[in-house]
Amino acid sequence: MRARRMAGMLLILMAGGCGRQAVRPPSPALDLEITALLAAPKPEHEHYYVIVFGSQTTPRIPRLTHTWATVVKTYEPPGASPTITGVDTISWLPATLEVRPFQFRAEPAVNLDMRASIEEMLKNGETVSFWGPYETWSGLHTRFLTQKAFLESGAIGYQCTDGLGESPRLGNGSNCFHAISDADPQFDRRQYPLLFYGNPASKNIVRQLFERPVLIHPNQTHDWLIPALGLDRYPINQRHYKGEFVEFTPEGIQQALSNPTPRRPRLLP
Repeated sequence: MRARRMAGMLLILMAGGCGRQAVRPPSPALDLEITALLAAPKPEHEHYYVIVFGSQTTPRIPRLTHTWATVVKTYEPPGASPTITGVDTISWLPATLEVRPFQFRAEPAVNLDMRASIEEMLKNGETVSFWGPYETWSGLHTRFLTQKAFLESGAIGYQCTDGLGESPRLGNGSNCFHAISDADPQFDRRQYPLLFYGNPASKNIVRQLFERPVLIHPNQTHDWLIPALGLDRYPINQRHYKGEFVEFTPEGIQQALSNPTPRRPRLLP
């Protein structure tokens, strides 16, 4: 009976998203000023890319799903082969690597790198997919690295169902996809509801990237990075987002952050 009540509470929470009064972890990524990011000097021939990953079993089981993302920095001088100069990943998991949806307090966490994440999910019998690689602007790369440093500082822990219990009360925990979306300066966790776990959570993050002016030619993927990063060595699936997109422009990103227009989340296939 207690388990059924708990399951019912979770369904209500997941359907409604996170509560309006939930305390969001105090990430310094949210304090980065858009004007400062736009004014920061960008090294010549430096480019930035983002890849979003998702994994799940069939049928989809919450404890056997995961969302993570990787940003890549490259040096691409004219007439020379591009060089990868940085690979950073946010892949937030409990330190035990055992995801417990009914654990309602924050626990010690670990941030895995890209390859360790893929290998762990495949070991769990999950199907791994990825969207991208998409080129992005330097500000997103900076904000991502700031969020990663915040997570790895030990400031917060992991909580799978982070809309109930300790984490929303104290702002001291996050699940895997909120560890990424909490760097979003425009929308809070209501745009990233708990109902979207596994591939739907990953696709929702991709949707947010597409519908805001943060990607450069969003409908183009840079597939040369797939073998360069060793992703072709794994039995994983490249997926393509089909939806509306907005091209990056400095003016567009300033306007988007000055006039946020929250949308009602919708379930994605």
